[in-house]
Amino acid sequence: MAVTHEIEWKFAVEETFTLPAFDGVRGVASVADRDERHLDAVYYDTDDLRLARNRLTLRRREGGADEGWHLKIPAADGARDEIGRPLGEPSQIPPELLDLVAVRLRGAPLRPVVSITTVRRTRRLRDAAGHDLVEVADDRVNARTMGERTIVSRWREVELEVLDPAGVDVLPAASKALHRAGARPSPSPSKLQRALALAVDLGAPDVQPGPARLTAADSAARVVHAYLAEHTAALLDRDPAVRVDAPEAVHDMRVAARRLRSTIQTFRPLFDPERAAAIEAGLREIGDVLGRPRDAEVQLARFAGELAGQPVDLVLGPVAARLQEALLGERLRSREEALAYLRGERYLGFVETLLAFVADAAAGQTERARRPAGTVLAKPVGKADRRLTRRVDRARRATAGSDRDAAYHGARKAAKRLRYACELMIPVHGGAAAKLAREAKRVQDTLGEHQDCVVAQTRLREFAVAANLAGESSFTYGLLAGDERARAAATRAAFDATWAQASRPRHRHWLRG
Repeated sequence: MAVTHEIEWKFAVEETFTLPAFDGVRGVASVADRDERHLDAVYYDTDDLRLARNRLTLRRREGGADEGWHLKIPAADGARDEIGRPLGEPSQIPPELLDLVAVRLRGAPLRPVVSITTVRRTRRLRDAAGHDLVEVADDRVNARTMGERTIVSRWREVELEVLDPAGVDVLPAASKALHRAGARPSPSPSKLQRALALAVDLGAPDVQPGPARLTAADSAARVVHAYLAEHTAALLDRDPAVRVDAPEAVHDMRVAARRLRSTIQTFRPLFDPERAAAIEAGLREIGDVLGRPRDAEVQLARFAGELAGQPVDLVLGPVAARLQEALLGERLRSREEALAYLRGERYLGFVETLLAFVADAAAGQTERARRPAGTVLAKPVGKADRRLTRRVDRARRATAGSDRDAAYHGARKAAKRLRYACELMIPVHGGAAAKLAREAKRVQDTLGEHQDCVVAQTRLREFAVAANLAGESSFTYGLLAGDERARAAATRAAFDATWAQASRPRHRHWLRG
């Protein structure tokens, strides 16, 4: 499914506004007038506007070169990703688009909510070679809400849309030209949002963010809720990206689930025990489901890179083909299993439970959670810090072999938990918490590389056995496994050399509460 990354800036203008010439804009060599287009769009949403509340737009638009169904999803950089499908019938929303908003709908039906007619006049800003960089759309908009109340509105707006990557550099200067002519940034991110805002209160998104500024005097509940809200929003935002197989989407969604689960584990006394246990179990399930395709993807990239670095005369047999066949097959199968899970009632029901849990966390689920953060939260973070020290000490004393590997893996998980806990504490303890979070991340990354080496050795042994059974040479697999073993030893040595410095009691004064 094709995804277009849409970068556009919107401006509110008066009916009498005159577009500037743009001929003095840096990077623009010429301005080309285009045609006038008449666009008729119907926007779909639930009765309680679940899509609009979360800045998603689903429409069917007639007219223009790209007429059809369009779904627009907020992107991490503040822009939006657009997925289009053919026009079809008004009553038949493409199932591919419904799938991408399933985590927001959670079973709620869609209906037409707004009809918008736009008369669009465009210009294109071009470089010296005649390439189109930015489209300037001058829109005269007529909107009508659909449902129990009908509100008719009209306005004029101007959009700057990037047509070429080089156009991003033109946006600031083109925007300045519009400002000088009297344009102002649009109060709404989309035509739909503006039309609805005139008719109804859109309400809050699925996850309400925490306050912009937190201190030690705020309740522990508010501080923890802010972190939970941030990463619950990240989890839901990455859901559509996983479904379209966007780069790093599985990793990002899995990390969001890990952060949430780790927070609940670290600060368990602040939550209702039964509810916390259910949330933790659901997050673990999400992590496990997403972990399988991610692990296969990482291993395939790792082995392909290592194999490419070997001399040709040391690659004996169809090694690359075997690795590709096995790991790509694993990734595809486990991805289908992950998608089946994301489309199931179990997952969507858990999301409802998670949202309720996070919302309730803001008020405090226990008496301790309602106390000041400065007197409550340092103790569990200090406990996480001491756990990491114990596990590292245990790993360094462990006998070489699987016991030592497992111990280092346990230390890595402890470092990850400490890192996330310290991230949560940055609004309360500032730089000291941030420094300890960075130290924990360094431990996590180093021991993560060690664990990757350990897992790689196991997989390579499996490939070697399969090669022998197939009558092929297992030499290259053994060579790669030896490289992984040496890399693991070097990683341990580097970690041991830096651990003493990292484990000194600096940046930790605040852990005493």
